[in-house]
Parts: sequence; C-alpha cells; structure tokens
Amino acid sequence: MFLSSALQQDVQARLGEDVTLQCQISTDEIISVLKWSRADLNTDGYVYFYRNKRSYENYQHPSFHGRVKLRDPEMKDGDVSLILNNVTFNDTGMYECHVAVRKSGRSKRAHTEISHFINLTVTEPSLSGRKDGTLGCRHSVPETLTTRR
Repeated sequence: MFLSSALQQDVQARLGEDVTLQCQISTDEIISVLKWSRADLNTDGYVYFYRNKRSYENYQHPSFHGRVKLRDPEMKDGDVSLILNNVTFNDTGMYECHVAVRKSGRSKRAHTEISHFINLTVTEPSLSGRKDGTLGCRHSVPETLTTRR
C-alpha cells in the first residue's frame, strides 16, 4: 500500500538570519527516509539527507555543509523541521521536505510518502531604527544659487 500527500507554504527570511523550514508528520509513524532538497540543485546533492536512523553529510550539497540541522534531532512528535543558518540570497528557492514513513506495527512494505514544499524568499536586512523606510541618506533639492531682491 502506498499513500501520498503534499502541502505548500511561503517563508521569508532576511539576509544573514537563521530560518526554520517547518515540516511535521504524525507521531505514530516511523521515518524510513527524510530528504530535504531543492529542485534547482538537480543531482548536486541534498540540503539534508537521513536514512536508517542516521544523517548522511556526504549526500549534502556543498553550499549547505555546516549550515543545516534538524530542529529536533530525535524527531520526537514527528517534527522534521530544518534550521538553515545564516541565509544568503542563493538560499532563495522552493524546498521540499520528503518523508517516507511506515506505521508502527504494520508490515514494513506498507508505507506513506509525504512532501511539504516551502518557498523561501531571502530579503534585504531590516532598516535599523528608521520608521520612514529610508536607508538613512537623504536627497535634497539644491537651493537656487541666485536669489532675487
């Protein structure tokens, strides 16, 4: 038996921030495979790869080495969310959290595949302290050099 489901959400983060990409499964399922990927990376590697109770950094795309971790490494309560540290503009894209699970107590052959899609947009850092939205530099119209009397 094979079942499949998918969800999508949009997330924004500012340049240099850490961002959590949310992904949750039901708690009565056993995780066989967890793959965090981005379609535009093609076959260059995963954002994060987990199988048979361990992660595989050698399957990871080089741009994510040392920058990703699971929010809960034990994946208690079905939380397979990923924390991406120090985001850059290159991190913008559509991420997929793909989980292959099986119900506890069922045959090992009966499994479900779940995909969550997260569209991450990385934006400029916030403007510190300015409520008017300017960058702190003002452009003024020069006063006329000659005046009439």
